[in-house]
Amino acid sequence: MIKEVAFVAIAVSDAERARKFYQETLELKPSTTAMGGAWVEYDLGATTIGVGCHPDWKPSREGTTVAFEVDDIDAAIAKLKKRGVKFDLDKLETPVCWMAQFRDPDGNKLVVHKRKKQ
Repeated sequence: MIKEVAFVAIAVSDAERARKFYQETLELKPSTTAMGGAWVEYDLGATTIGVGCHPDWKPSREGTTVAFEVDDIDAAIAKLKKRGVKFDLDKLETPVCWMAQFRDPDGNKLVVHKRKKQ
């Protein structure tokens, strides 16, 4: 029945502030813009991240978490910290990966993630 993830939606309260964060701080490239710029999609491999202001969706500090795969987790963390990102979960190791959690300007949880070689 379900064959893939179509997109992950991240609700934000300020479209311009979100655009700057996702495009300048995280360096994501927009693939689609709709609703007069209030909705922006970023294609990352086979997954689309939709970021926007929608009247029925509200940001939540405890909502969906998006994990972004990186080549070098230490470099990614350092770059984000240099850009003013504060981490609320420092780099940790699991049996299959390393990750660190931070938040966008609306408090949505985001993770930088590095899979271990299997």
